[in-house]
Amino acid sequence: MDNLLHYNEIARAIRLLCQSSVLLREDTTGTNQISVGSNRLFSVGDQVELIDDDTAAETYEVSGRSGLTFIQLTTPVSGQFTVANNAMVRLAEPLLDDLHWVGQGRPLVMPQPAALEVPAIVVEPAILDQPMGEGTNRSVRQDYHFRIYYLERPAAGSRRNEAFLERVGDLFNLLTRDIYLGGTCWYAQIIRLDPDPSVQQHLAEQGLSVDVAEIELIARCLQPIID
Repeated sequence: MDNLLHYNEIARAIRLLCQSSVLLREDTTGTNQISVGSNRLFSVGDQVELIDDDTAAETYEVSGRSGLTFIQLTTPVSGQFTVANNAMVRLAEPLLDDLHWVGQGRPLVMPQPAALEVPAIVVEPAILDQPMGEGTNRSVRQDYHFRIYYLERPAAGSRRNEAFLERVGDLFNLLTRDIYLGGTCWYAQIIRLDPDPSVQQHLAEQGLSVDVAEIELIARCLQPIID
């Protein structure tokens, strides 16, 4: 039976996007073209790395994009990078370059000790909406809500300092760079940003001194109706 829920698939795409990465859709074939779910993260002239679980990273330069799903490189790919081995392409210089880790779950159960693990991002799956009467006669609309938390060590002085909000802005911009989330949805949009969420106080009550910003994002999909 086909999977009717896509929480993990979309959450993984969000986590990878936070790390300036996207999964390959097809194995490399020795040409200068690679196939991804969405190529919106990359621009001409970007230095990128191809990696998978079984192959050493290789660096290339982007020479162009074709449609939504193809990336052209200046030279052919020499290694064999496969979907079965979680092949992905990432920016050689990540847009958020100081992250210690990116996880899925809730900030209240983040790894310890917290002070040694930030800056960090936690992606939390939230509500799924399936509005009545939406979609088509062969599909139903699904709206996946995610809460994305950015955490870092507090700076001296005001807790909501300019540098913190600048870094939250970098994450905001990164999440809007690929509205297709690596091809896992047909549209995604940030609907809310809270620079002082309630989870901040809950973490403080656990003795975890971190600054937190919360972003809520909706990923919209069409789920085919199964006969």
